[in-house]
Amino acid sequence: MDQLSNRSESTRTHYKRYFSTFADWMVKTPNELIKMQRKIKDQPKADPRENRVLENKVKQFMNHMEGKDLSISTRKLAYAAILSFFKCNLFPLNMTSEDRPSGESRGSRIPEKHEIKRMLNAAKSRKYRATILLLKDSGMRISDAVQLRWRDVEDFGEGFWGWKILTRKRKVQSSPFVGPETTEALKMLERKDEFIFPISSHALSNAIFYIAKSAGVKDVSAHGLRKYFNVELQAARVPKEWRYQMMGKKTGPYDENRITKLFETYREAYDYLRIFGVTANLELEKIKKSVEFLREENRILREQINGITTARKESDTIMDQLFEDFEFKELLKKKLKEMKIT
Repeated sequence: MDQLSNRSESTRTHYKRYFSTFADWMVKTPNELIKMQRKIKDQPKADPRENRVLENKVKQFMNHMEGKDLSISTRKLAYAAILSFFKCNLFPLNMTSEDRPSGESRGSRIPEKHEIKRMLNAAKSRKYRATILLLKDSGMRISDAVQLRWRDVEDFGEGFWGWKILTRKRKVQSSPFVGPETTEALKMLERKDEFIFPISSHALSNAIFYIAKSAGVKDVSAHGLRKYFNVELQAARVPKEWRYQMMGKKTGPYDENRITKLFETYREAYDYLRIFGVTANLELEKIKKSVEFLREENRILREQINGITTARKESDTIMDQLFEDFEFKELLKKKLKEMKIT
């Protein structure tokens, strides 16, 4: 755990839990696993197959997890935890790229607007509906959403709220916002606790995944709503660094971090995040932006064509002059020769 001090608290907790699960499955203590690997490393001339005892056990454990229908992201995390343990203790496992669990992560797909509506209809409580709306409006991680407090809400007016938070995973300052669709849902929640969502991030993440599943929205999770936020603001031409500042991702020291400027940009782009009420207007706006883009492309192409045409005309003029000069010189030589003048 000391070796993992530079990792986030959640990563350290997950690594410890999954490695402990592997040790229990092996019916070995961590010290006994190290002794096994040390004994193998002390016999470099042994049969190579005997040198992969623990590596093969890890592969079997991955198959065991797959048999229990655990998600690919869970298996990848457990795999990384096991490898990290042996690496930290200076007896790394000799795994190959084929040994690593492969496949698409559960909930990796970005939902469509109509699918988010179905999830909202399938949610059985106001708390879960508010969570879904907040995640699609803010792009926050679940681990950051559960630390939001009522007292930290900053009201920007016209139904827009914001927070200033320190993200749990990356420990960076973030400025998430939510719009009217979310604030209306949040106002309907009872304020019995100081936290807006008094629930663990793991429980809330699982709840959203199963809400999507019950709504018939396949391969969508809370993380899919985070992706939805990113791609919709990307379509609204919001710069990547500004999106990252709102989402709690690391940005450079010279990137925009003025809350007022970020909020103005967010409010202008909010129609892209909306689920209700503005589909026709949004599609019209997208068409307008596409037309503007095509017009600009057309202008650039015309300039390039005009430049090529001008260059060709200049080239033809130069060639004509060269031919004229050549004919004049030849004619002059001929006349001088006739006149016997050197």
